[in-house]
Amino acid sequence: MLAKRVLTAVIGIPLLLVPLYYGGLTWRLLVTLVILVGLWEFARMSGPGLFLDYMIVSGLSLLVLTYSGIDGTRLLLWLVFQLIYYLLRATFSGMHNLSSGFNLLGVFYVAFLYSFLVLVREQFGPQWTLFGFLVTWLTDTGAFFGGSRYGKRKLAPRISPNKSVEGALSGVLAAVIAGVVFAILTDHSVGQLMVISVILSVCAQLGDLVESAFKRERAVKDSGSLLPGHGGILDRFDSLAFVFPVLFALLTLFS
Repeated sequence: MLAKRVLTAVIGIPLLLVPLYYGGLTWRLLVTLVILVGLWEFARMSGPGLFLDYMIVSGLSLLVLTYSGIDGTRLLLWLVFQLIYYLLRATFSGMHNLSSGFNLLGVFYVAFLYSFLVLVREQFGPQWTLFGFLVTWLTDTGAFFGGSRYGKRKLAPRISPNKSVEGALSGVLAAVIAGVVFAILTDHSVGQLMVISVILSVCAQLGDLVESAFKRERAVKDSGSLLPGHGGILDRFDSLAFVFPVLFALLTLFS
């Protein structure tokens, strides 16, 4: 399993970093692909009551809104019309407006949260986007090896029995080290980057737990099988769903 994870990372990271470096349409297309696959995986886990047309149309229209520049009026109109679309779709498909509410969740969880991958890149540049990835990856790596070596106390046994408090703290420590190195290389405040790294590391681990809760509720091991050793897109990008919106907020606050 570890060998597959490493091989997937060796192949996948350059495929991610090259579009990140060039930005523009290349990065937007990659994020769009990630979101489309993520919506498909979420739909796959959701069971009966799925409105795939709603998820794709609403998800893609949100991306168009994001790529063309979000303002309060546009976002409000999108919220109104996608909600009307959902309510009509559910009403005329057997009146399952309440029980099929996971369709709304899928659009917001996948399309809305992952769209911040574009917003951070375009408003704050590739350095900060790379920083978000590095903190997330090192949190995951530190938690994995720290938990394997020192893990004794369960972090959230009902959600993810293999995660430990010691692993979580190891992940935070690895993220802080990444923050310090990034601050030195980019001439930013070390103290500020340490605080941001801690916050993002906690967000990464919370995002991981949320995805684990989805899978446990639906009794599935992985969201997909696209990435050998990792599972699906949602399995690999679950932490980023929380990291990048918070990173965007912090950069907006501190800039």
